Amino acid sequence: MVILYFLADEPVQDHRLEDCRLIVEVHAPDGADIKWIQAEAEIAMKEKLSEGEIRLKPTTEQAASKYLDADPGATHGALNLATDVPLFYHLARIVT
Repeated sequence: MVILYFLADEPVQDHRLEDCRLIVEVHAPDGADIKWIQAEAEIAMKEKLSEGEIRLKPTTEQAASKYLDADPGATHGALNLATDVPLFYHLARIVT
């Protein structure tokens, strides 16, 4: 099992219409096609959040944690990209 992390290139809005950083965490089987996972995660998040184009870029667990640590009240959710490929998403408010 490998855990992949992605960040959205652009802010997305949460249910309170606040600008947020979208952090996506995917638990994939070893040897999974990372490009496929990234593309499917973009489609799933676009559908879930009813947003326009969502582009995800790979990141590290440490970088993703930085955004989550800044917003302990981040919105969280989960989806399945495929059987045994869970996706967890987090919407961390952008603090300026």
